[in-house]
Amino acid sequence: MKKIAINGFGRIGRAALKIITETVDLEVVGINDLMSIENAAYLLKYDSNYGKYERDVHIEGDTLVVDGKPIKYTSIREIEKLPWKDIQADIVIESTGIFTNKADAEKHLASGAKFVVISGPTKDTPTVVHGVNTEDGRVPVFSCASCTTNNISPVIEILGRRLGIKKAILNTTHGYTASQALVDAPSKKEPRMGRAAGINLAPAATGAAIATTKALPQYAGKFDGIAVRVPVPVGSISDITFIAERPTIIEEINQILIEESKTDRYKKVLTVTDEPLVSTDIIKSPFAATVDLEMTRVVDGDLVKVMAWYDNEWGFTNQMIRQIQSI
Repeated sequence: MKKIAINGFGRIGRAALKIITETVDLEVVGINDLMSIENAAYLLKYDSNYGKYERDVHIEGDTLVVDGKPIKYTSIREIEKLPWKDIQADIVIESTGIFTNKADAEKHLASGAKFVVISGPTKDTPTVVHGVNTEDGRVPVFSCASCTTNNISPVIEILGRRLGIKKAILNTTHGYTASQALVDAPSKKEPRMGRAAGINLAPAATGAAIATTKALPQYAGKFDGIAVRVPVPVGSISDITFIAERPTIIEEINQILIEESKTDRYKKVLTVTDEPLVSTDIIKSPFAATVDLEMTRVVDGDLVKVMAWYDNEWGFTNQMIRQIQSI
């Protein structure tokens, strides 16, 4: 039984707890977040995207009790002071979105953890996408990249290996996130991220394609992308367009993806559908990618488009938990 601590109890941290609660070989023993334990319990119990949590949630002093299991809750700013040694936490999920560099993440090791898994892209740690480069996660600190990187990397790895990819570009149609504004407001990063998320399509930069090249370095300099943030709270779809190394047809592309979805390597990571899905149909899907076979296109033999759905919260978090199980 691996014992897990969660630092940062936001969207991903709460999803991680719910998924781990249903995972037989993992147990959450600690949560650290600056919000009050009362607010943490409330947000865990009631979720606007996924509905009311079916497990019992209540508070006993400084302990959050979930489905009868006690979880130590703290609100400590300094990583060095976190009680990971005392509660015997083996692995820390670093999901604050703040401590994303190696030096900060390593402080969890000094506090008693054996491994640190960062739930977002980093610049100076290995990037690991479960199923794609799982074995690279045998280090004390690594990043599971982003939801979009986990969505597109399996598709790129599969078609690159089976067909060959010269170069590629991504456009992800992505649900809005906490980095955007509810009403028009200034934005420090991108002006369009300051516009009202619920009523706008907002083109944005994304590092997902570049992060994919950290997991698949053979595509460095050959893969980039953009995003369009759209007025849905969860549920996204990636549009991957690439030049194939040899002539192909739609039927071959789809057959490759169907075959790979049945392999031990990818059966929990990637699936396919020939049904006419829309974004609400993908909510709470545990897969990193659900390839929409009806959307596959080939132009003039080598210009290929593949589209893949993903729940940008639940699918990503499941990927992270699968990687933790493999440690």
